[in-house]
Amino acid sequence: MRPDTAATEGPMKSRIPRKPRTPATPPPLGDKSQTKSSQGPQPTLRYGDQFGKYVINGFAGKGATSFVYEARPVDGFEKVAVKVLHPHLLADPAKRRKFYQEARIMMRMRHANVVNFREIMEIDGHLAYVMEYIDGPTLEDWMRTRAKSASQMELACLFSDILRGLSHAHSHGVVHRDIKPANILIATQQGRLVAKVIDFGLARFSDQPISAQERSKIAGTAAYISPEEVSDPDSVGQTSDIYSLGVMLYEAACGQRPFAEEDPRALLEAHANRMPPSPREVNPALSPEFENVILRTLSKRPDSRFNSAPEMIQALQDAIQAAMRAEMMQLAEENAATTEWTRDTPAKTGPNQQTAMLLYLMMCMRAMFAVLGTSNTSSDTTDSTLKAHHLDRTPDPSFHLPLNL
Repeated sequence: MRPDTAATEGPMKSRIPRKPRTPATPPPLGDKSQTKSSQGPQPTLRYGDQFGKYVINGFAGKGATSFVYEARPVDGFEKVAVKVLHPHLLADPAKRRKFYQEARIMMRMRHANVVNFREIMEIDGHLAYVMEYIDGPTLEDWMRTRAKSASQMELACLFSDILRGLSHAHSHGVVHRDIKPANILIATQQGRLVAKVIDFGLARFSDQPISAQERSKIAGTAAYISPEEVSDPDSVGQTSDIYSLGVMLYEAACGQRPFAEEDPRALLEAHANRMPPSPREVNPALSPEFENVILRTLSKRPDSRFNSAPEMIQALQDAIQAAMRAEMMQLAEENAATTEWTRDTPAKTGPNQQTAMLLYLMMCMRAMFAVLGTSNTSSDTTDSTLKAHHLDRTPDPSFHLPLNL
């Protein structure tokens, strides 16, 4: 993301002042007045530097509070990603505490659909933690180049992976709170696309008390934020992550976000109070069942959404099977309409119907195994690598607005 577009396309770091009494025209897309200078802190580690038991291969990315480097073990060749807190923030107790919490959250999880934590260390004035390295685009990049040609089955498979990663996080009492395409990486393993959830910089434990300071602010990314994050932070939970995932699914299936507003305040208002255009109005190729899954995830009330990630995985599987069943029934009807029903050709109908039924059953089985997949296996048996320059796309915190909009 270019620095001059971060104010509208990505997360917002600075607090936005209250609205003036006289309505002001929002700054145009790309207005640099809303972003900090692109200079800021500079990387302190260089190619070839030894950092603990790792050797730095190069600089990979920069966030508001950290740098990300590609590295490898001194005695090995497996790539890892090293996320380092900006050195000038080491003296800030709040920033140190938040960095340690992010590492502690990641330490709890080990799953094929979540970026895996290796270790945390503090060396020579650098506080860092090490992760696996994934070689692949973000979902944001993938949607820009591939989503238009993706089938409903492909989307169901990919988003089921994301849901498995979320389910694993939720089972450990973790709410991500910043699910968006830039925080999903896509690797290719054994010829299959595998999605991985990354960047737990805004994550929190579901039983963690909310401070007065947190209660007065909104954390998240405006384009993907859940309604309750705006209106009732105490109710933010795993269904909030499902809402954000629903926004991504709408975008992937329809080729556009559910709400097109560029102004962050307008986006928050839309998520809180408006329903998006019908997905099938935007993309008529979607099946009614697939549309229903998308719309349920975007319900304004958390208790009207899917209660859990596994429940949504099942709904995606059911939607794909229903869509294929309807398609096969249509094929069977077309076949019957073109078959000459005469006494001279009595055998034509039987084999054709049997063939159609066999194809239908085979496709249903294929869909079931494709959607269910094998992504719930532990990632310590998965030969995957992580593309580090996508790991720190979220500033700290990524979006702050006063609650009294």
